[in-house]
Amino acid sequence: MRPLVLLLTGVLLLGGCILAPRYERQPGSVPQEYRFQSLEGQPQPQLNSLADLSWWELFKDPVLQELIREALAANYDIRLAAARVAESRALVGVSRAAWLPQVGGVALYQRERLSSTSHPPAGPGFNATDSVAQFNFDLFWEIDLFGRLRSLTKAAKAEFFASEWARRAVLSAVVAEVARAYFELRTLDQQLEISRRTLKSYEDSLRLVTMRFERGVVSKQDVYQVKALVHTAGTRIPDLQRLIAQQENRISILLGKNPEDIPRGKPLPQLAVRATVPAGLPSKLLERRPDIRQAEEVLIATNYRIGAARANFFPRITLSGLFGTQSADLARLFTGPARIWTIGPTAFQPIFTSGQNIFILKTTKAQQEQALTLYQLTVRTAFQEVSDGLIAHTKFREFREQQELLVQSYQNYSKLANMRYKGGLDSFLAVLDADRQLFDVELQLAGVMRDQLLTVVQLYQALGGGWENEGKYPGPAPRVYGLNKTASP
Repeated sequence: MRPLVLLLTGVLLLGGCILAPRYERQPGSVPQEYRFQSLEGQPQPQLNSLADLSWWELFKDPVLQELIREALAANYDIRLAAARVAESRALVGVSRAAWLPQVGGVALYQRERLSSTSHPPAGPGFNATDSVAQFNFDLFWEIDLFGRLRSLTKAAKAEFFASEWARRAVLSAVVAEVARAYFELRTLDQQLEISRRTLKSYEDSLRLVTMRFERGVVSKQDVYQVKALVHTAGTRIPDLQRLIAQQENRISILLGKNPEDIPRGKPLPQLAVRATVPAGLPSKLLERRPDIRQAEEVLIATNYRIGAARANFFPRITLSGLFGTQSADLARLFTGPARIWTIGPTAFQPIFTSGQNIFILKTTKAQQEQALTLYQLTVRTAFQEVSDGLIAHTKFREFREQQELLVQSYQNYSKLANMRYKGGLDSFLAVLDADRQLFDVELQLAGVMRDQLLTVVQLYQALGGGWENEGKYPGPAPRVYGLNKTASP
């Protein structure tokens, strides 16, 4: 037993040996600030970020908040992501069990008949039939002297964490997608309201022009021109109603429901837009963005798999044993003389594998290089998305200001054209042209309001907001599907 004790002592001393390369974070060059960050006119560097806000602090519409709550509880993408986390956690258990002792039990009873004509011939008193009974426990334990199994377990853990970060990325995406869909729905509502109001105005003008035509004041051409405007506004209404219904269906699916009506909250002009959007420090983005953290965990997993591949070149030591009883007489199976046991280590050293272990190592190194490239690309893409969001938010704010001034100009133009027409100073064609252009710019203003809101959503998601602080909601906390099932393995 002394060699066995010495072997186990050596295992305890060397069991922490892992041949994986030492991991160092390599995101590439990280800028001191985002491009276009200084357009907001704020002092640099910024320690805070728009993403520090919870989604209920950013989106003030109570109806939108309730829609997001429902999506977090029932969205199918979130359900799928939670199931993937559960699968990854179970795989960690499978991997961890591989480097623990495995014990099995065997119970056997069989009766056999031997040939009486076998060579050499059976002697006098030969009994051709015999019985054997056996009951034993088997032990098998791969002693992880060079860290192969531990490397595989750590790789599985990293993949579990990657799946958890992927789930959080889905949370962020769902919050942003519900907000985006809601803003687009309220934009369509606003455009439908403008179209109906404009249609009523055109119908009033048509009645007025028809009366003036019947009195011989205007020509038939003026009547046809107004009718054309009435039909133009009229065709917008059913098309907008179609788009509204389809948008409601889209939101319903995000909420995990069948298509149904969606409640409305604040109208589009009253939906708040932050005047400034602090972006924070680019270095913080590496910790906040779920997709960046996911890519990094995948990289860490490939790093550990290199260690497992290296361990394939070294001896694989297993400890096996057996303890039980065996007897030809079932009645004496559990007596002292029937006891059997065996225990001892086995070492297997690969000598010639046709290069299999070499190619496995090369494969894991290539996978690690791919994961590193993907990680660095994810970081670069994140910086791009934040910069795109910053410039879009700033310029759409300026665009909206100019578009509002443009609408005011056409409103004044329409009023003046009507006054000049009623005073006999201008033709009705000028009134029609002013009303037509006012209708177009009002629809465009609704689209600009939507785009400005969407830039905030885009930037909020680009900065990694939307998945944190689930338990801090004022009032009943939103139930996030799978949130309580994703603890560390």
